[in-house]
Amino acid sequence: MLNMHYFDNAATSWPKPEAVYQTADKFMREIGANPGRSGHCLAKQADTIVEETRELLAEFFGAPDPKLVTFTFNGTDGLNLVIKGLLAPGDHAITSNIEHNSVSRPLRRLEQQGVDVTYLQADANGLLFAENLAPLLRPETKLVIMSHASNVLGAVQDVAALAKVAHQNGALFALDAAQTAGHQPIDMQALGIDILVVPGHKGLLAPYGTGAVISLRDAGILPWRDGGTGIKSDSRMHPNELPYRLEGGTLNAAGIAGLGAAIKFINAEGLTNIAAKESNDMQQLLACLQAEERITIYGPRSAAERAGLVAFNVAGLSSAELGQLLNDDWRVAGRPGLHCSPLSHRAVGTFPDGSYRLSPGYFTTPNAIESVCAAIRQICREQ
Repeated sequence: MLNMHYFDNAATSWPKPEAVYQTADKFMREIGANPGRSGHCLAKQADTIVEETRELLAEFFGAPDPKLVTFTFNGTDGLNLVIKGLLAPGDHAITSNIEHNSVSRPLRRLEQQGVDVTYLQADANGLLFAENLAPLLRPETKLVIMSHASNVLGAVQDVAALAKVAHQNGALFALDAAQTAGHQPIDMQALGIDILVVPGHKGLLAPYGTGAVISLRDAGILPWRDGGTGIKSDSRMHPNELPYRLEGGTLNAAGIAGLGAAIKFINAEGLTNIAAKESNDMQQLLACLQAEERITIYGPRSAAERAGLVAFNVAGLSSAELGQLLNDDWRVAGRPGLHCSPLSHRAVGTFPDGSYRLSPGYFTTPNAIESVCAAIRQICREQ
């Protein structure tokens, strides 16, 4: 609905850059072949586009080799691949008490199969501290995995400090960058991120059905999906080389073409410019919300400490009621509820109703933000 004010970019960014639409459409109409399979020219063109996008992602996130970029179908797919491909009964993993279900649910399933999981506790603003992580590590700790920024509280973690502590104890450090990839610079080597998981459809501005697991080295992730890869078809066993080990079956090549176009768009716009614009948007929103006595904001009070989202509640209204009012009367598309992160809501005392979340994006205008603020001010005074 084109007359909506879209503030649900933390779930899926919209609109996409025009080049993303055009590139995905062109791939479907003019190439359409299966990459890495047949030897004809269309299949080779498809494979070239996929490999170019792999190279773009490696450079964008500071990975040393494009072969360490594995395409996935979304962030959840990638997180399951990492968690279930690394951990076995008897292993110990550490995560936090404010994770999205895409981290907490796979770990919970593995807990029932003999993996031991410890939950690092965040402070009231959703921040995690390295000094609190250190005592939780054990000789059998194999993986520390957590979100770069909570999709409820928005707090951005000190990744370098957390990764350093994990490495001092021999554990791998994996990062869920669902709310930060494409929004702010992430250099895996500088920050010490062994494994980075990103969805394409959020801040990277790409189509649905895209994402990646990116590694600094081969961490030994085992595949849970075996099948066709286009290489070593004579073998009874799935190939062990990366990225083919983790990419069984046909890739979403049209989506990957769109992802490549999105990375080029972000590079052209400048990631620091994007981050600055989105920080200004958040500061405008936070100033509006902090001025209303009926509103409780969850997470850091400063835009400099958070990702591009803010969750809050209005006293006297459930998050669902607030969402309905904003949708029906003001044409605002935000998100009420638990945001697929019940652990976060339990941590801040908003379970089971949740909160209402606004998440502007790169294409959100100042006028749209002011319209949302006007709506919230009126609701706080009249409802």
